[in-house]
Amino acid sequence: MKLNSPLLAAVAICALATNVLAGDALSPAELRKLAPGRYAVNVMGLVNMTVSMRPNGVITGQAKGDKDRGFWTVQGQKLCIAWNKWNDGKMRCAAISGDNGAYQGGGLSIRKI
Repeated sequence: MKLNSPLLAAVAICALATNVLAGDALSPAELRKLAPGRYAVNVMGLVNMTVSMRPNGVITGQAKGDKDRGFWTVQGQKLCIAWNKWNDGKMRCAAISGDNGAYQGGGLSIRKI
């Protein structure tokens, strides 16, 4: 399913789809420790979304009233996410940096809530 909103499409594409801008990337073990967790994600200062990650690999998200779910996994030092609807279900991977509940990568600001 294609997204109707360009901003939601940007969220789906940018969400964990590019490399870390600064700092050391989280290790695979650190990436796995992000779940369980609920996160407030800001995409390039334009769109806010809420994302929940479960240890079993399920991920859910809500942005501008639209909801989706999918799965997450770790490949190397990258967190990979495939949404069911957003981004036509294509998996996107990115390195994430940060600690203490505040993370960043690819124009995203991610905060544990």
